[in-house]
Amino acid sequence: MIPSHDQFTASSSQPASATAAEAPRARTREARLSWIGSKLAQLIDIEAARLDALHHRMWMRILQSGLEPAAPRNETDQLAIHILAVASLADDVAAKDGPQAAMAAVMQASGKTLEPGLAEKFLRLASSPIFWRALQSDVAAA
Repeated sequence: MIPSHDQFTASSSQPASATAAEAPRARTREARLSWIGSKLAQLIDIEAARLDALHHRMWMRILQSGLEPAAPRNETDQLAIHILAVASLADDVAAKDGPQAAMAAVMQASGKTLEPGLAEKFLRLASSPIFWRALQSDVAAA
């Protein structure tokens, strides 16, 4: 969608940064889970066609949150479930206690409730402050 012409004109009496509509928006939980899941999926050695299917299954699982969990349909769906388990734990703990606590929770759950390989990949991603800044940035969602 093309942005409104009005946002590029200087006819407003207030600077654009002062308007409520222009204030930075926080990502939704769904967008954060998708973003974390996408970053993890990119680290998995799978072919491009399966990567597209994996992203689709992750979104379907995200959109079904709160409903009775359905059994995995196939291997790709199972992988989506594992990825979203890591993403959900990290997002939930980070929201309450911050990035370091999220990393500790993922480390502690590795091999118990989380697939160890995915937990390790997440910990590598999450060890950079850039990861956490990007996760909170609305710009990264675009």
